[in-house]
Amino acid sequence: MRLIVKNLNILRSIINTINTSFEIKEIVESAGNNLPSLFEFSALGVLWKEESTLYLYQEESCPPSFTKEVAQNMVRVFSVLGEEPNDLARVTLQVEKRKLRPSHMAMDSKATLKSYLVLPLAVEDEIIGCVSLNSDQPNAFDAQDLQFFSVIGYQMAATLKHFQRFSSVKTMAVYDTLTTLYNRRYMEERLIVEAQKSFYSGSSLSLVMIDIDHFKKVNDTFGHTEGDKVLREIASLLKTSVRKKDTVARYGGEEFILILPEAGLEETTMIAERIRRLVESKLFEVGQAHINITVSLGISNFPGHNPKSKEDLVRMADQALYDAKRGGRNRVCLFNPVQK
Repeated sequence: MRLIVKNLNILRSIINTINTSFEIKEIVESAGNNLPSLFEFSALGVLWKEESTLYLYQEESCPPSFTKEVAQNMVRVFSVLGEEPNDLARVTLQVEKRKLRPSHMAMDSKATLKSYLVLPLAVEDEIIGCVSLNSDQPNAFDAQDLQFFSVIGYQMAATLKHFQRFSSVKTMAVYDTLTTLYNRRYMEERLIVEAQKSFYSGSSLSLVMIDIDHFKKVNDTFGHTEGDKVLREIASLLKTSVRKKDTVARYGGEEFILILPEAGLEETTMIAERIRRLVESKLFEVGQAHINITVSLGISNFPGHNPKSKEDLVRMADQALYDAKRGGRNRVCLFNPVQK
């Protein structure tokens, strides 16, 4: 009786920890840290369908062959349930090794999977993944283990479902649905942070505003569906043309904006020119035709153009973009402080 009460208390503690986790890796780690008090296992696995990622928390002496066997078995069981993925090659594997056993009980280098519990993670009739306990010992789990593990699995599923919903809401709030670039709202929030950092420290900050030349003709001639395809292709090109720390956002319509922290005028001009040339040299497949498209780009910079606020920085980049379009399009222009 005392053992049952003790196990129930441990179970309650594990559930509370899982319920207050903020990301899936936290769930796996907290469960992995606490589950050895309830079960004897070699590896804990959590496969989350949302990210096609399999997290394994396992004994540090687990040989690679055992790890692969556990992963393959989880994917196989998940596929039997009629869910994707059905191939380990399509799953990202993340392994965390910890000391779960005393040194004298280290796993043999030829250990194989001999016992396992695999449970679907299901909420509201939707299977969002699976969770497993795995052992290199035969008959490692009994009926009571299954009962306790089922309760833990249910709580994991509920927490993961919460992550799934939160992720969906966050995506809608941060990203432009057509291009998958950041949206204008997020860009403005990011600009506040980067401008404060630069204005305070004196480090460089550049903005590049980009507009697709004569884009209305593309929509009028080929239709908005083909125009949307062009927007997505240019968005993809922009993402691959900047540094990891840069922010690429859709500003509105056919306009985009780049936030380039710690980029001086020379480096920013090189990035902008590279983008201009890449777009100019690309043949866009639109409907049954292949057409050339160009972009105009305007640059502003702190401290180079002496903006007093983030609004000044945006206004200056917008003015430079206007100069590029007025000057014949398909060109890069820097903000000219002489003009009003």
